[in-house]
Amino acid sequence: MKTKSVFNCGLLVLCVIVFASSILAQTKPQKPAEEQDDVIRVNTELVQTDVMVFDKKGHFVDGLKGDQFALKVDNKPTSISFFERVTSGKESMARNPGVTGPGSTSSPGPMIVRGRTVIFFIDDLHLAPDSLVRTRKALLEFIERGMSEKDQVAITSSSGQIGFLQQFTDDKVALQSAVARLNYRANTKMDMDSPPMSEYIASKIRDGDQQTINYYVKELEKQNCFRPPGGGGMICMMSPQSMVEAVRLRAQEMTVMAAPDTDNTLIMLEGLMRTAGQLPGRKLIFMISDGFYLNDRKSGSQDRIKRITDAAGKAGVVIYTLDARGIIGDSLDVTNNRPIDSEGQTAGSTIGEIAASQDGLNALAGDTGGKAFRNTNAPMSEWVDKVLDETANYYLVAWRPDTEEQKRGKFNHIEASVIGRPDLTVRLRSAYFKSAPLPFLSVKRKTEKDPTKAREDDMRIVIDAPVSQTQISTKLELQLVQMPGVGTQVLASVEINREALSFDLKDGKQSSDLDIGGIFYDD
Repeated sequence: MKTKSVFNCGLLVLCVIVFASSILAQTKPQKPAEEQDDVIRVNTELVQTDVMVFDKKGHFVDGLKGDQFALKVDNKPTSISFFERVTSGKESMARNPGVTGPGSTSSPGPMIVRGRTVIFFIDDLHLAPDSLVRTRKALLEFIERGMSEKDQVAITSSSGQIGFLQQFTDDKVALQSAVARLNYRANTKMDMDSPPMSEYIASKIRDGDQQTINYYVKELEKQNCFRPPGGGGMICMMSPQSMVEAVRLRAQEMTVMAAPDTDNTLIMLEGLMRTAGQLPGRKLIFMISDGFYLNDRKSGSQDRIKRITDAAGKAGVVIYTLDARGIIGDSLDVTNNRPIDSEGQTAGSTIGEIAASQDGLNALAGDTGGKAFRNTNAPMSEWVDKVLDETANYYLVAWRPDTEEQKRGKFNHIEASVIGRPDLTVRLRSAYFKSAPLPFLSVKRKTEKDPTKAREDDMRIVIDAPVSQTQISTKLELQLVQMPGVGTQVLASVEINREALSFDLKDGKQSSDLDIGGIFYDD
């Protein structure tokens, strides 16, 4: 083997163990498929969205039937074609779920608890050191006591520093390793000039806030103008126009310097929507950030927010956001990078600064059916628990689109309410997703491609997929072995259930071909 020359840490040995006996063995002939009755196949497409109903105390309202809901699509009353009560998470969260159809009088069915698909998106490009410490603590608490055995969890970051551990798994050790990779990223938006200029103030100057420009010009005059010892008028090293241009240039540099962090955050989040679309069912994203500004007109941040929420609707994703700063105010400190303005010239420029930093978080949550949490000093773990408990129960509502435009996803407005219950709050996403999940594998292959190469391509797609493919049940066991003169060997034993394989008769024996592939990560 050439493994030793590729991996410095040693030799990778792969063994395959098959249940009961080897794959090449005598087996009973497979039973022919039973004759099936003729069926009528109807090609139809339903559009579905999840709906949560809460009372005035914020408690989920259980026991509703499909015929109690009024659904409007583009302001037009629409009949509900499918209705289901869904419970996910731990069984202790379940509240007597039942599955019903519109107008059904059947009793609730058996308890069915689905695993959750949870993504933590840590915006480490916009997290202060203390916020990052609280975030890591909350993640570890969730991993230790908040996960259920059916959950698939991914911990991701806007900087990408987590690396290959940024993947879906139910392995707590792997998730803890991902948390350990979260480190503080330097704040590139700080400049060293005086007086300080925050990113928000820079955007106001760029937009022509004359009062703020005048303040910074006055400060430049203090630094560049002086009276000669012998008396006389003020001597300035810069002309008034040059000072104005210097202030504008500094503000422009500040906004340009901050734009890549916001771009990278939104690009990574949009990519997560595409990844989440490959998993079936409903997905939750917890986005933790200190906030960011959608103020760079050239980057198109507002348009990207819209693309993210549209993609979230199609992928079945609900986003919950948390401002990790907790309760914050307008007071001066060393972190907000504001000038000390005794005359109040910049007071108007800072009005709305905190709210503006939360605009992106509000839009991402509100437009996907989630909720934005801000101005709270409650432990982050409590927030996670609250959201998971809140989203453990929901109704799945599906309808048949009327027009070709609606079948292509062109909806302007979706509204749901409970008939005769104006006291209840109905929360749903503004977008939608098709009832059939996106395929795990979607690759266009030329018919003339070499079969061996095609199988290798398929293997690569499966390995790179964001979620494990489980059509064939396998079990992996790893052992570290110290070999004299060789070093460390990794022995990988793979156990495969032969009942999941297809066998053909060759030379009087039942045989099956099996491709095995893997990747060795040297961390």
